[in-house]
Amino acid sequence: MKLMKSLIISLGITFLLWNFTGAEEQVEAESNDKLSRFLIGNSLTWDTVPSKLDGDVQWHVDCGKSLPWMYENSQKPCVKSSTLWPDALEKKQYDLVSVQVHYRSTLPEDAAVISELLTLQQNAIFVIHTGWAKSESRADEYAKKDAKGTMAHSPAYFQELLKVLRKTHPDREFRLTHAHDVLARVADDIEAGEAPFDAIEDVYRDAIHMNVVTGRYLMHNVMRYAMGQPRSVKGFEKIPVNIKSYFDSILDTLPQMSDAAPEKPVAKR
Repeated sequence: MKLMKSLIISLGITFLLWNFTGAEEQVEAESNDKLSRFLIGNSLTWDTVPSKLDGDVQWHVDCGKSLPWMYENSQKPCVKSSTLWPDALEKKQYDLVSVQVHYRSTLPEDAAVISELLTLQQNAIFVIHTGWAKSESRADEYAKKDAKGTMAHSPAYFQELLKVLRKTHPDREFRLTHAHDVLARVADDIEAGEAPFDAIEDVYRDAIHMNVVTGRYLMHNVMRYAMGQPRSVKGFEKIPVNIKSYFDSILDTLPQMSDAAPEKPVAKR
């Protein structure tokens, strides 16, 4: 009996130490991130859950709005925790700035706004958050072969946008979140019967927004990768194991996508 009690006490102490060490390591990993980040976008930026990013992070999020609209109308974003982008970008130099393009804008308009923001942030890496299409139009938008007309969530649009920006600002670094590409891979796997979903709509919670657990886990970590941060399940602990494993396999392909992040992939957590 004494031996059993000693064993139980020993195991209990080991468990407590293991949990304390793990928590301590996570806090240290987060506190070691000294970079500052600012995000400008609408609810598709909010679906990446900026508040769960590590370190010094602020955002300006206005629901359903395009980048040119937010540039011209910055005073009343729908997300009340926003820091107004003019105040933020004029008063502080950030290490990384994420800008999201959206429906109703054109490529010249998006490029012009991003160029103006670049003048305010002389040294920041700019992450272009691609967002994603409405579920019903996703396949058609993704298949579009050019960047003519208003914005579409297609590889053609974002590659042309990068081309314009790099020609105009050859000394600046640009990245893509590739959120639209990641969602396309999920859709392809569903069609092939290789994903834990019956339809791509299962990743959404409505016509365009992500499921608050599964879809947001995927998009949060897409943003983390582009922002140079390690993968994290913090805040998404309820995600089913099989779906997390599947999404992790999709996230593992991000280093293969050009313009996604630094040459050296960040470590997983």
